[in-house]
Amino acid sequence: FLDGHLQNFTDEIKGQSTNLIKAALGLHSLVSSTFRKTATNFHYEFNIRHISNVFQGLLVSSPKHFQSAEKFTLLWLHESERVYGDRLVSIEDLSKYNALAQSQCKKVFPSFPTAKY
Repeated sequence: FLDGHLQNFTDEIKGQSTNLIKAALGLHSLVSSTFRKTATNFHYEFNIRHISNVFQGLLVSSPKHFQSAEKFTLLWLHESERVYGDRLVSIEDLSKYNALAQSQCKKVFPSFPTAKY
């Protein structure tokens, strides 16, 4: 689905499709294993629906608004925070999530300066 959606985008963005999928799956795995469901955080249950919501946000993007792969990667970061970060209830958990997201970005997108996000 992502490759089909990115057909009208720049070649730079099209080339990031595999990396975006790898980054999204990696972040989902990290979030699922780090934030476990407990009695006080019973809503910390992350499943396939959550990762599909990240891609749903990416699939409504428009080529006229995204000309560079860096900006599209920032959209992925935003959508991920919207899906995962919005469910977290404490400042500590949100800080931990941000560290996980940044580490995933450095691993998959080392040339993009995503730390500002």
